[in-house]
Amino acid sequence: MPGTRNTERLVALVFGAALAFNYPLLYLFAEGGVVFGLPLLVVYLFLSWLIFIVLTALLMERWSRRADASLPEDPSAPDD
Repeated sequence: MPGTRNTERLVALVFGAALAFNYPLLYLFAEGGVVFGLPLLVVYLFLSWLIFIVLTALLMERWSRRADASLPEDPSAPDD
């Protein structure tokens, strides 16, 4: 199946996000520390959120390209 690996990656990404935003890991960053004048927890949340958005976008773009490549060409499309 062509989409199986991408589906597995998407499921792993969702589980990774669920673990990253779970209480025990968040508690590690809530204990203190400041980065560029911002609390470490805030920096962690925004950076991890950004990373998951970028990874999801890359995965879905790859998935879209594979789906487009597997479609037959449209015979009614004009030739260049």
